[in-house]
Amino acid sequence: MITDSRSADPTRPTLAAALGLPEDAIAAEPVEGRVHRHWRLAGGRLVRVPRMSHLGLSPRRNLIYAAEAFRRMAPSGAVPTLHRVLRVSAELPWGALVVEDVDGAVPELPRDLPAIGRALAAIHRLPVPANRAPFVDPADPLAYLLSVARDQLAPVQDRLEEAARRILEEEIAWAESLIAARPPRPSLVAADTHPGNFRIRPDGSAVLLDVERPVYDSAGVDLAHASLPTSLAWDPAVTGAAGRADIVAFHTAWAAEVPGDLAEAVRPWVLPYRRLIWLRTTSWACAWAARNDLSAALASADAATSGLARRLARFVDPAMMEEARSGWTGARAFSGEELVP
Repeated sequence: MITDSRSADPTRPTLAAALGLPEDAIAAEPVEGRVHRHWRLAGGRLVRVPRMSHLGLSPRRNLIYAAEAFRRMAPSGAVPTLHRVLRVSAELPWGALVVEDVDGAVPELPRDLPAIGRALAAIHRLPVPANRAPFVDPADPLAYLLSVARDQLAPVQDRLEEAARRILEEEIAWAESLIAARPPRPSLVAADTHPGNFRIRPDGSAVLLDVERPVYDSAGVDLAHASLPTSLAWDPAVTGAAGRADIVAFHTAWAAEVPGDLAEAVRPWVLPYRRLIWLRTTSWACAWAARNDLSAALASADAATSGLARRLARFVDPAMMEEARSGWTGARAFSGEELVP
């Protein structure tokens, strides 16, 4: 979620000098994000100033990765246009990207889920190059996702609630049984596709804003991350809810926009990836709850902290975990054919 900041910031004159603009061409206050600070420019452009790297990259490598993400996804028409790269410097220790400031609204559920599906299809149908550097391109993407979950849980294993630990152990055991399977067909996937990362243009099309950490993996990564219960409830700015028929409609909209052979390749993987991405997200949430005082965070006077804690408290609730798992186990489980007809 992005919220307005009310404190003056020395970055403004630094950006003005780097861009060769008068200070009054840059918004007086930044728009805050969890990983970036955003400065609006006159003329419909936005400066994204990173604070960190999700992938643990150095500032320079992070900037190269992010710029290439915008460039490589540009032919899809589903991401903002990249206008300029501001190099890493003493004044800008993480550098910055100047991108299109998208004129769009926060998605409303379930109305905008099909538009999000079509935007993802435009990205997934891009050709996959022989040389996929600098992006993450795991030789065994299933083992890679499982290793992320294990690494997140390892430091807190003995602090997990017993019921949550049992659920996670069951899902990890299932994932281990999947590793020997033939790797799925790779696509360029954005990897962070919860609905709050999209904006809906006036014409109804969706644009993915945060594209800095794509990987080459099954398109099932993005389909899951856009439509799992944990993703639908992540950004408090996204209103509404989505039921079973809405999740099916989202996948159907995606399938209608990709080549038939890609839909066929994804169909057998769409449910396994829902489980794997849920495991990755939920293991992170459980690790956060185990490392932090959840009760104190819930009572925090800081709205961002208490809001995050409320969402994570739901994600680590064993009853909610079982509700999510009903999407792939038991009588209410989806089928691959239902999601990708």
